[in-house]
Amino acid sequence: MFIEHQALISLMKDKELSRHQMHWVQKLVDFNFKIMYQSDKQNIKIDALTYQADFVLRDFNDERVCYQWITILTLNWMKIADLKKNVSESIYKQVLDVNEIDENCTLLREAKIRDEAQCKDIKLKNCWIQNEILYKDSQLWVSFNELLQINLIHEMHDQLSIDHFDILRMMKIIKRNYYWLFMQKTVNQYIWNCYVYQRSKTFKDKSNNLLQSLLIFKQWWQNIVMNFIINLFDSYDYNAILTVICRLLKERHYSSCIIDDEDITVKKTAEMLLQWIY
Repeated sequence: MFIEHQALISLMKDKELSRHQMHWVQKLVDFNFKIMYQSDKQNIKIDALTYQADFVLRDFNDERVCYQWITILTLNWMKIADLKKNVSESIYKQVLDVNEIDENCTLLREAKIRDEAQCKDIKLKNCWIQNEILYKDSQLWVSFNELLQINLIHEMHDQLSIDHFDILRMMKIIKRNYYWLFMQKTVNQYIWNCYVYQRSKTFKDKSNNLLQSLLIFKQWWQNIVMNFIINLFDSYDYNAILTVICRLLKERHYSSCIIDDEDITVKKTAEMLLQWIY
């Protein structure tokens, strides 16, 4: 790959990359290529494509002029019908086939033919039927099949031209052609489990402060953690256990004690520590 930007030669070799650079490196890592630098004069074709459309070269005899204006796709090669719907034919046909034979869609169509307001707590307002296919406004009704809904979202969300949109933009794209109940919940669940989306999105959390190291104690039983285990059955006139743990050695001591209806006092706790620990 010949480029005119010399700074990009070390893109695949740098160990420290920004978030934006890392996003594109992850896309390029699947391809076998080598970046090589060529100056503007040597790389004439690529240099011509980098100019803006309104840029005019002073020297009209320059060879770059003939490469600056190129029609990639002529109007004769275009099919206007292909531009009307930006949907995948395969998944669109699957939704049509399931819509026609699905039991739930059949019940909804029959209820709509009987001019009922709702069916199974589903409001049929703005629903209509054409060629045995159920529609909601101008959207195709998707069956209650969860696997079909996930495949549809996968087809829309994982396109290279879309580049893993967020939830709001993904909802707008799907609502152009499809509709099903609890669509927001299904889309949220899919996108939040998309690994590529989680890696590429920008984090909005505040930067964390510097970590503070814990104190390292040099003497045993200098710092302890203690707790009472209460509501035990009476055993030898004891009904509770005092647990004391040294945070340095992780050594534990268990002492039987008596706790009355009232909480044990600080004085009694200190006496137990002096008797069993210190």
